[in-house]
Amino acid sequence: MLLGLLCRGVRLALLGAFLALVMMPAARAQTGNPLHDQLAGMEETARRAEVFRLITGSGAGCQAIIAMAFSGFDGARTAYWDSRCREGAMYRMALPAQRNGRPSLAVCGASTGSIASGPCFQPVGTAAAAVAANDGRGVAAGASAAPPPGSRFGAIYATDAPMAAWGFGNGLPDRLAVNTAAVRSCQTMAGRVPCKFVEELVNRCGALVQAVSRHPSAVAMTSDLSTMVLNRNFTATAESAQAAEAAALESCRRLPGGATCRVVATGC
Repeated sequence: MLLGLLCRGVRLALLGAFLALVMMPAARAQTGNPLHDQLAGMEETARRAEVFRLITGSGAGCQAIIAMAFSGFDGARTAYWDSRCREGAMYRMALPAQRNGRPSLAVCGASTGSIASGPCFQPVGTAAAAVAANDGRGVAAGASAAPPPGSRFGAIYATDAPMAAWGFGNGLPDRLAVNTAAVRSCQTMAGRVPCKFVEELVNRCGALVQAVSRHPSAVAMTSDLSTMVLNRNFTATAESAQAAEAAALESCRRLPGGATCRVVATGC
């Protein structure tokens, strides 16, 4: 469902603060969209903070933005920016070209019938050219062409060391659903420790292998996360689950220190 910008109280103040960006001196070459130019010219930390305020100010949920990408312009020079939140939620922000235009926000994957809701983190319009030109307008590294119809998606989430929590899902046609399920599974294991996005799978099998050691306070290492310490996560993709698992295990076994390599998830 498309989330419109609200016009009263705190939400009006947030909108005003965002629109005030156009009054700042331009830091990059002009694209014909002042809001986009100013957002793209900001440092990454400041850019995420501005968009986070817009998301939460609109009433949408987001613990923290862990990934952000400029996905391109449409024919009217509206700029589209995509954000992924720590808990798996993804949003697309549309910045109109008019200097006094109002940004709008949509949940990625919502049934709007337009690019306003995605597919997110895929180039639209002129974004493909921006990737090729590497012109510094905020295009995420690794952006690619939209997947073909009937594609299947997967996602891997995990905690940083020393917590060995993880979440994995693959083979679903709904990109948002598989991300949400994976991050929720991880967060159930992790409790208050934040799970982070590790990798997205598109029409590929994937595997997650963890290099773990016995926790100093544990008598023996079991499947209980409290008995182990994570050293590092290893992922791999391939045409088959067996090949992905083998590749991730090979990477894990190269890690010095004698950690145990355990396969925690594979799937296509």
